Amino acid sequence: MTEPAPVTFPNGRKLICDTCDNDVFESHRWKLQTTGMSLFNLDWANRDAACFVCTACRRIHWFHV
Repeated sequence: MTEPAPVTFPNGRKLICDTCDNDVFESHRWKLQTTGMSLFNLDWANRDAACFVCTACRRIHWFHV
């Protein structure tokens, strides 16, 4: 987790919460688990998601990396 801060995408646009219009987020990286990989104990090989948690309403915005 990082310190809450505004998020700017590579194209220059800023992330705004869809729920409350806040522009400050906590940044996280989470594993995207799949049934097939879990079945074979290969969860470590799953892809990551960039997740930004709104500091006002706590809505999670997920982005596939």
